[in-house]
Amino acid sequence: MAGQKMMVMLFQQWVSDTEQWVQLRDLLMKESNLPGPRVNLELSGNFSEYFAHPKLTETDWEFLISWANLTEAEAGVNDPREFLPFCAVRALGAYYSYAKEDQQIMIQSIIKTAMNDSRWRMREASAMALQSIGEDDFALVRQLIDMWEEGANGFEQRAFVAALAHPPLLKKKENTLYCLQLATRIIESMGSGEVQYEEAEHFRVLSKGLEYSLSVFVASEPEAGFAMLEKFAKSPDHRIIKIVKSNLGKSRLSKKYALQVAEILKSLTIQERT
Repeated sequence: MAGQKMMVMLFQQWVSDTEQWVQLRDLLMKESNLPGPRVNLELSGNFSEYFAHPKLTETDWEFLISWANLTEAEAGVNDPREFLPFCAVRALGAYYSYAKEDQQIMIQSIIKTAMNDSRWRMREASAMALQSIGEDDFALVRQLIDMWEEGANGFEQRAFVAALAHPPLLKKKENTLYCLQLATRIIESMGSGEVQYEEAEHFRVLSKGLEYSLSVFVASEPEAGFAMLEKFAKSPDHRIIKIVKSNLGKSRLSKKYALQVAEILKSLTIQERT
């Protein structure tokens, strides 16, 4: 903990001094935990929280934009340099609610680009940025998702549900109902063929996101949530059935709502036999 506090003090000291950016870059890369399976989320969280205020300087802004725009060629997968755009995108999400209108438009573009990045950690950063926006004001993240939902591809849809599957955003019933309605529309579009996924990877990533996120929504609002799962348990699409089964297997549902889970699983078993 002391080490983390010291690093926070250092980047607070260095971030507004362009001559110190190299040192800040080197510090974050060194402590990134990359290459490796798990990036340093605690440090990136501390870094992003530093920018959650309305008094961002022009130097701070330029600094974040320059890092957020680092491409895969400049900061490849599992390279310590990948931690830099990862942190920057998260930080821009933390700053979003305080940003001026022109800055918000730029942040929107950066987050949407990150949603579609070939680097999976950058896609995670986009979801985390949306979570920060939602924690500040759920209406803001809802506004963004509503703006982007029509025509969204699989990567973008996955970012929506991954961002919203965050308990701090689901404290109000109306928020959870919005999430359930969004998830319903996404799954219905999958089953109807309404959305044509250009690449198999888009569908795979979206499916993986739905295979856990629904359980978070259902746990927050069980009555409406289980009604949704019951509906999709009747789907003839085996891909949707897989999503339903995966969520029913999550401990947040199977332990607390064993009866409801068992009933849906029973209906699935009967359906498979007919």
